[in-house]
Amino acid sequence: MNGFLVGLNAQKKRGLIEQAHNKRKFEFDLRVWDGDFKEITPNMEVEFELTDDKKQVSVVRPKKVPLEEFAIHQTKSIKDCIYDYFGGTENLIKHYEKDINSNKDLDFLRIKRFLFTAYNDLFELDSTIPNLALSNLKSELGKLDKEYESFIKKSSYPPQYSYEKIFLAHQIEFVKNEELIQTTQSIIKSTTIQQASMGEALKNMENQFAARHDKSSASYIQAQNNLKNFRKRYVDLLHYLSQQKEKLAKITKAGEEFSEKFFEPFLKNYLPLTKELKKDFIKLLNAKAYDLDFLLWERAKRSLSVRRFFIEAGITGTYSSKTFLKYFLRSLDHNKIRKETKGLFDLLKYLEAFSKRNILLIQEDPKDGKYYKEYLRNFDSDLQVSTSSDPRDNLRLSQPLEFHIVVMEWEVKEMDILAFRKKYIEMFKDSVGIPVFCAIISKGMSEETLQNAKKEGISYFVTKGSTDQFIDMMRMIL
Repeated sequence: MNGFLVGLNAQKKRGLIEQAHNKRKFEFDLRVWDGDFKEITPNMEVEFELTDDKKQVSVVRPKKVPLEEFAIHQTKSIKDCIYDYFGGTENLIKHYEKDINSNKDLDFLRIKRFLFTAYNDLFELDSTIPNLALSNLKSELGKLDKEYESFIKKSSYPPQYSYEKIFLAHQIEFVKNEELIQTTQSIIKSTTIQQASMGEALKNMENQFAARHDKSSASYIQAQNNLKNFRKRYVDLLHYLSQQKEKLAKITKAGEEFSEKFFEPFLKNYLPLTKELKKDFIKLLNAKAYDLDFLLWERAKRSLSVRRFFIEAGITGTYSSKTFLKYFLRSLDHNKIRKETKGLFDLLKYLEAFSKRNILLIQEDPKDGKYYKEYLRNFDSDLQVSTSSDPRDNLRLSQPLEFHIVVMEWEVKEMDILAFRKKYIEMFKDSVGIPVFCAIISKGMSEETLQNAKKEGISYFVTKGSTDQFIDMMRMIL
């Protein structure tokens, strides 16, 4: 039963309890107090029991205060935790949104080492190739690469570890609960050692007291009181140890329940986000790799030193990473190729597939078309070359090929290149895009005619019969 201690007479060693709810009062002898007298305070809440006849109080003790109910509350949202962890990456992706959504795509992770090597090699051939724009682009790509490596490291931890590091470590109440668990474990450990020591001491005291025969002596009574007090302290220690163990069980359970509660919701936010960020990051790197590769070779193919090197080294093909890689692999001793180098052959296959170009040759004489096609195939075997002797045939197609370059004699079958270009773009620009148009012209064509043709969209001109000039022009285009 529960009640309140409403009266206390120390001289008569009597106390008075008022039962809770019905206000009934019970007087009791302080000898039935089960506890430390120092704990007694006016109006304190107590527990008591009555004798079988319900007339006398048989025991009174302080009411046990139930252990605190440990409940952990979320102090930071899942989205905020993830943003704090990946916020820098998310902001970077937003900053480069235009690049990510572009159609520029060169597999950076595959070409990275070779692309930077080609940059350095071309710099050695001609130090004027890296202008400010190219140098800045290389530096920017290098920094983005480091950011990507950092992101991959941060996002590659096992889900449970990521959950603990990103979410749980930022929940204030959960962290405090974990600290309380460690403190309570330490208390239990030290109290258990103390309890074992006191238990052994109590056993020795009891044995020594039981062997005494001077029951009427003052020292016997003193020893009896000492034993009683020591036993009381030992029982209190056991009670305290029990409370700490109960507390540990509750706070441990609270931590486990909190951790389990938010794990799945965390993964539902975390996994799709990291997947999307990685996808966008790779798109960004690929776009910047495309820009660097394009600008590098745009600068290199205008360098006399590079052009001289290609000629002296017997390098055929376009001014490109693909051609440069072919030359590098050709110079290797195939009996001493390392494992790392073998990956370059896979890279070459990728670049060959990546750089495939469709070219349309329109010439009056089919034999000329055949010869020029052969020149191009010898120049670069990856080029897909189609020939035609009538431009109108290419305007009648219901499903036209996507041509990257159109090379046409100035006039074929009474249709000049300007009229053909205009008609071709009107019909196919939405389906296959606009190719680069190149004109094969006769010697002596007026400068005014050529300038007007440029205004009409003809990008390159080559003199008929000059195969070296034709191949050089193709190198510049491709």
